[in-house]
Amino acid sequence: MSTLEVAYTLNPIAPTQVDRFKPTARLVVTKNSGALGLPSKLGGSRSLISRSSIIHPEGSLIHFDDRLISCQPITNAHRTIGATILGRCKDAVSDARVTVFIEIKSRSQADYYIAAHDFKMILWVDQQLPDCFSGAPPSKHEHEYWIHMENFPGPVFSSLLDQQELVNVMASTAVDAATSDGSTSPMSAEQLRENLETIKGFSEEIDIYQTYAIARLWNMLLQSRVINRYGTPEARLDRFITICERPPKFTGVYEKLNKLMLRTPHAHLVRCARAWADRIAYTQEWRKLKARNEQEWQQVMHLTLELGTNIGALRLAAFASVYYLLNESQNLGHHAADASSYFQEREEYAYGVQRIAIINAMPQALLIWGFIFFLAAILI
Repeated sequence: MSTLEVAYTLNPIAPTQVDRFKPTARLVVTKNSGALGLPSKLGGSRSLISRSSIIHPEGSLIHFDDRLISCQPITNAHRTIGATILGRCKDAVSDARVTVFIEIKSRSQADYYIAAHDFKMILWVDQQLPDCFSGAPPSKHEHEYWIHMENFPGPVFSSLLDQQELVNVMASTAVDAATSDGSTSPMSAEQLRENLETIKGFSEEIDIYQTYAIARLWNMLLQSRVINRYGTPEARLDRFITICERPPKFTGVYEKLNKLMLRTPHAHLVRCARAWADRIAYTQEWRKLKARNEQEWQQVMHLTLELGTNIGALRLAAFASVYYLLNESQNLGHHAADASSYFQEREEYAYGVQRIAIINAMPQALLIWGFIFFLAAILI
């Protein structure tokens, strides 16, 4: 951290660490703004609190003043901190388009970063660097920049060049997603085509709404690049490469359970391994997993109802397991973040997703064993 002469400690953060959805983040300044006011280095005649603000497409307020931007109303304290930050890097940003984000966290600490629009980078003063940037791939800078633009899509807007580059990248990614089962695209080919048509329909006068849409799409693409180490020697070119090299299999006690359950869990293990390959979730693969599981469980439910009481306790167990799993699955979200939460909460360090596969296969296994006992009772 770096300390200002006005007793504020500068804490470098990344745009992903900004929580603009948290209302309390604005109270530090607004609750007692008079006590926080300091002589401004950008002009002593300015009012204590700036009234320059625009509305984010999602509805929140974006406060700004010259090169400063914040979730909080801009006060003289923000201006003083901003002037100090810009003064320390004036050689690098004097002629560049930059925005300084500042959020006063307490009477002694201010979080900040500098968004360099011409370079699509996030910068800090005095060689400061947030911990999350340690060892980060080159694509993370650009990803963090577009996170900033999604959070604050004005008053600095995207350019036509940004739009055209996005169109080119999305078109290339759409072809890859349509022709490769293991594409690392965060969207399906159909979703990419739909978004492409939307982006192409934008006017030449890019505004805050179009900037927000461009930034959001860039973020999805760049987040996938960061995760898959794009631009590095270790880049992941196919999301299923590790599954092809090391096909999933049951081990330990789960291997015995798989045999006891007539190997019905193996198909579920393969599905889970694909949906959580390298512990990375993709929306389209997660939706496939949910849809396939729910379809199979509903089939089991229909069969158990048609069989009536012919298979006794196993029928009831199969029906109960189907009801539980269907209810759980239908209450889960449909996006990659939901998949990540699902697998992280249920996977095991030593066995990965094997337990999940065993549980998901329980209805089929119980139904099959019910048939076996039913036939045995008839034949014996």
